[in-house]
Amino acid sequence: MIEAGSRLFDFSLENQYGETITSTQLASGRVLVVFYPWAFSRVCGSELAEIQEHHQKFLDQQVRVVAISVDHKFALRTYAEQLGIEFDLLADFWPHGAVAQGIGAFDEEKGVATRLTLYLVNGVVQEVITSSMTEPRSLESYFEAVKRSR
Repeated sequence: MIEAGSRLFDFSLENQYGETITSTQLASGRVLVVFYPWAFSRVCGSELAEIQEHHQKFLDQQVRVVAISVDHKFALRTYAEQLGIEFDLLADFWPHGAVAQGIGAFDEEKGVATRLTLYLVNGVVQEVITSSMTEPRSLESYFEAVKRSR
C-alpha cells in the first residue's frame, strides 16, 4: 500500500464528463484523492454527499477533491448529477481497477476499490486515511490532515 512520503505513479483516468485527468495534474497544490467502492451504494453515497456539502470549505483551503471508483464514466455522470457532486469522479474502469491496484486500494475478492484516501501536497502523500468497507471515513480526519499540512 502507498505510504506517506510516496509519490503517485503516472496514470490518467476520465472523469464523469469524459475529460482526462492525469496524476501530473494532481501533483501540484493540495489534493484529496478519495477511493471508494461503488457508486450508488449507501455508504459511498453518504460519504460523497458529505464531501460535496463541505466542498466549498475544501476550496476555501485550496484543496482539490477527486474521487475514484471502478465504475464507468457514464455511471459516474448520472451518480454525480443525482448527488449534485461538483468535484471530479474518476473512472478506474479499464483496465479494471488498475489505479486502485497500484495504490494498494483494491479488494481482489470484490473487484472494487477499498475505502482509502490520500492527502497530497505537491504530489507527495502526506496522509493515508482508511476505513472498512462498511464504515465511512471521517470528514473531520480530512480537515485535520489539511490543518497539519499548513
